[in-house]
Amino acid sequence: MTNAWQKAIQQQQTITQDFNTAESPSFAPLPQLSVLTVSGEDAQSFLQNLLTNDVAALEINQSQLTGFCTAKGRLFALFLLIRRKQHYQIVLPHSMINVLQQRLSMYILRSKVTISDDTEQLALFSIANTQQSNLALLKLSEDDYQLLANNQCLCVISMDKTDQLLDAIDKLNWSLTSERVWNIAAIEAGLPMVFPETKEKFTPQQVNLDLVNGVSFKKGCYPGQEIVARLHYLGTPSRRMFLAQINSSQLPNVGDEILTDSGATAGHIVYAEIRSNDVIKLLISLKLSDIEKSLHTADSADITILKTELPEQA
Repeated sequence: MTNAWQKAIQQQQTITQDFNTAESPSFAPLPQLSVLTVSGEDAQSFLQNLLTNDVAALEINQSQLTGFCTAKGRLFALFLLIRRKQHYQIVLPHSMINVLQQRLSMYILRSKVTISDDTEQLALFSIANTQQSNLALLKLSEDDYQLLANNQCLCVISMDKTDQLLDAIDKLNWSLTSERVWNIAAIEAGLPMVFPETKEKFTPQQVNLDLVNGVSFKKGCYPGQEIVARLHYLGTPSRRMFLAQINSSQLPNVGDEILTDSGATAGHIVYAEIRSNDVIKLLISLKLSDIEKSLHTADSADITILKTELPEQA
């Protein structure tokens, strides 16, 4: 990590402003994310046989949200998968990188595949409120960024390019924002995430992965595929994920229970981030039978469901 990049991350930690959407482009290093690189002659088939989405459908420099399930159809990990010319990149929470690398390595066997943690060699950052033409001002190539649907641009570049990047951003007078802006954007877009506290807790349907193009029902088998497909074709999910809010300054833990007034467990917290001084945005996996009930966190903060409409399945 370069001194300039480290300084930018340190400066970022001092930002305390409310995260209102700005009109001008903003820049945020993403130290909460890490990258696993999957390379080798069998990389595509290796991932195709393990993940919920159709890896073979990816074009070079395209990305997809995808999951890795246990044999019981529970999500062990969720991440953005990016195809490059010679390899694939897995972008996921930093807290998940070691456990996922260890678990994926168990499946290599005789496959010609290498899985490496390249976090120290790469810089991850987001640019919000920008157009593709603006990215040319940063001299980013097509394999440096992913334009995502939540008004965010995810950039993954070699660490040795960061000094030049920071100089360009400084000249453009783009503002530095908190990495929490990225988390809020993902939450408000309804994009789930799995952390060590929640691995193996949810099925893909319980966090709407099938509704946000994270599951392919046309590809071949993968661990847990029979259970996921059976629920899709023969059943109706009893739980779904919803956008919610609490008025509190105390961030709840992912995986915490959501309770009804009677003390019964109605669901769990999938993702949470502080939106402002007294507002926290949540993604919650909730029993559909409890959606009309009064709900609160384990700390007794009242939960307001902001959006009950589910995404239309593609």
